[in-house]
Amino acid sequence: MDLARAHGPALLLLGRSDPGADPELAANLERMTAAGVRLRYARADVTRPDEVAAAVRHAAGDLGPVTAVLHGAGRNEPTPLHALTAERTRATLAPKVEGLRAVLSAVDPDRLRLLVTFGSVIGRAGLRGEAHYATANDRMSALTADHARRHPRTRTLAVEWSVWSGAGMGERMGVVEALSREGVTPVSVDEGLAILRALLADPDAGPVVVVSGRTGPLPTLPRPADLPLGRFVDRAVVHYTGVELVTETILSAHTDPYLDDHRLDGDALLPAVLGMEAMTQTAAAVSGHCGVPVLEDASFLRPVTVPAAGSTTIRVAALVRDDRTVDVAVRSEETGYATDHFRAVLRWPTSPGDDRARVDVPGAADDPVPLDPAADLYGGLLFQGKRFQRLLAYRRVAARHTVAEIAARDTDGWFAPYLPQRLVLADPGARDTVMHALQSGVPDAVLLPERVDRIRLADPAVRPAGPPLLVASERDQDGDAHTYDVEVREESGRVLERWEGLRLRAVRSRGGEGPWPPPLLGPHLERSLDRVLGARIRAAVEPDDALPGRRRAERRERTARAVRRLLDRGAPLQHRPDGRPEVAGAHVSASHGAGVTLAVAASAPVGCDIETAVERPRPDWADLLGPTGLAVADLLSEESGEPFTVAATRVWCALECLRKTGTATRDLVLDGAGSDGWTVLAAGTARTATWATTLAGHEPPVVVAVTASDPDREEPRP
Repeated sequence: MDLARAHGPALLLLGRSDPGADPELAANLERMTAAGVRLRYARADVTRPDEVAAAVRHAAGDLGPVTAVLHGAGRNEPTPLHALTAERTRATLAPKVEGLRAVLSAVDPDRLRLLVTFGSVIGRAGLRGEAHYATANDRMSALTADHARRHPRTRTLAVEWSVWSGAGMGERMGVVEALSREGVTPVSVDEGLAILRALLADPDAGPVVVVSGRTGPLPTLPRPADLPLGRFVDRAVVHYTGVELVTETILSAHTDPYLDDHRLDGDALLPAVLGMEAMTQTAAAVSGHCGVPVLEDASFLRPVTVPAAGSTTIRVAALVRDDRTVDVAVRSEETGYATDHFRAVLRWPTSPGDDRARVDVPGAADDPVPLDPAADLYGGLLFQGKRFQRLLAYRRVAARHTVAEIAARDTDGWFAPYLPQRLVLADPGARDTVMHALQSGVPDAVLLPERVDRIRLADPAVRPAGPPLLVASERDQDGDAHTYDVEVREESGRVLERWEGLRLRAVRSRGGEGPWPPPLLGPHLERSLDRVLGARIRAAVEPDDALPGRRRAERRERTARAVRRLLDRGAPLQHRPDGRPEVAGAHVSASHGAGVTLAVAASAPVGCDIETAVERPRPDWADLLGPTGLAVADLLSEESGEPFTVAATRVWCALECLRKTGTATRDLVLDGAGSDGWTVLAAGTARTATWATTLAGHEPPVVVAVTASDPDREEPRP
């Protein structure tokens, strides 16, 4: 009925049963008629050629000539070999073999365009008590293949099915559950219909095709090919060559020493990059492909945790989808293998360059960022241990754009010496750095990978000339999820690896707590200002002594360097007579204090200030802030519980920001205070976000303030 509804042919159904005495047959005929299928049912014994010929001849007047035959007749009465008789054997062979001959004799072979026979995998694999049934199916497949040779214009297909669930002979005989207990996976009705449609649509399929789920340990089937040596194809639990492979691997700190270098909050986690390696090894083993695949729809749904003094067993399940595509999942005993921890689709391209679609990732800046990953990041913001510490230097650190140098090394030493060391993919340490280097753009949280839309992986045989460059742009932010497009390039610009739609999720926040390495403060300010002021403002913080051995830069030179970091453009920086910086195409502001230069840029007027919170006598604060400002400082200190000096410095910074934006009024009001330490002060339509923190190497508290205009805010009325 499925094919009839899809293609609209008229059907002649032949069978021995009487619909009046067979309620199931009557119900099926009624269901097909209700679905709009034009049909006729004729009673005929398929083993009697005269009855078949008469039924076909009588139906031709109403339905037309026969152009397709689907032969599904069969009889199965399981019988031990010692009890099998010639009579029972002939009775079993008759509907499949003699019946097919009778049907083919009754139709015009020149008009026949399709022949499909429904056999059984038992004809190929055998089964106890089914010697006669196996012979019948084997002979029917041979007869079908012979017809294909003699009639090449007829699309011919012998489908040798495994047991079905919900329909078919196995269901009627009540053996589905028993076979399932022996490791035989039944084919559902929906799956069977979908497979049949796919086979009919594939001109290269056939003439004989086996369709089955898992068949269990049938000794008559070909033995699976030997697996290649690999850490993650250690032991096969299920293996059907070219179809399915499930492997088990025991992970421990002893066998997998990299686990000690990948601990978060004391827990050893299987790195996503080793999960990619495990999936690739298994997919390559089952499919027979060599080379590096493209990873698509890779998801890291839940971590694989390995106890500090114990072990965890993982299963990697790979299922071949087509001749170039394999679906893979990683499961763990910690969840009883009941859910996917990692999963991906691996696809081997038809040629090495057919997946090099471009993504919009800007180029690299030249000036190194004054940030030492070994001293400032690893062991603090970055939890990765020695094997994964491949971040050499940053060339750009911003909330939504990162450029970094990474180290690619030899891939030995990832597993215990007595285990296979071969890796299909390139250096896992460098690939992990592709992800954790992006942490600089979200420096107040710990980022863990969640998914990747697509990765065009580097060829491990290609040795880059010099340290590769990581160049990344944030495509989107949705709450705690950050999505990036990433390229790994040589200095010359040649792309080695490309990640599209890498989504990292912030799983833990530091709450803005310092001390901050100055270059990381810029990205944090950008993200915070977006949230607090609702304005897209770029920010950069540069230490006054940017690099050891470099002379202390003059004030305007420091401003120019910070603004270049923001804008990534060659437009010269100018200064008005009052000292305010200007650059074509953007509004910029800069401030010098606490041993750093703070610069901000926006599409609308913006001002910034950074000051050390210095103890002053109250009369001095009164002179600096004025009566209104002093009252605001008192209110801030009272409501937040922070020292008056810090609250007063907030007000002073806000007044400085207003001066830099040309705002005439100095009458500030408290507009809002958040639990994350940000306080907003308002003056007219200008809103100033202020924040207190500490900087690395600078003990006293530091206050940062940024002012932006709020066009939706009404001027207060006197």
